[in-house]
Amino acid sequence: MTPRRDRVNQVLRDIDADAKCWQEAARLRREHRAWVVVWLARERCYKAYKRMPGARRDTALTATTAGDMATQIRRAEKAAARAGRHAPGRA
Repeated sequence: MTPRRDRVNQVLRDIDADAKCWQEAARLRREHRAWVVVWLARERCYKAYKRMPGARRDTALTATTAGDMATQIRRAEKAAARAGRHAPGRA
C-alpha cells in the first residue's frame, strides 16, 4: 500500500470508531435518562453530567470507555442515594 492509502484507511477507521462511540453515548443516555452523556471525539472520552439531589453543582464524570462511564454513573447514583438517606433532618 502507498502511504496515502494507509492514511486514508486510518482516517476511515477513526471515523468508524467515533461513530461507534457516539452510538454508545446515545445508548448510555437511554439507559441513564437523568444524565447528559456525550462523546468528545477530540478528547477521545465520554463525559456525563447530572445535578445530584442536594448538590450545589453538577456532578461531572469522565471515562475513556462506555463501560467505565456506566460504572461511574452507577457508583455516583449509589453514593447520592446513600448520602440522601443520611442527610441531616431525615429520619
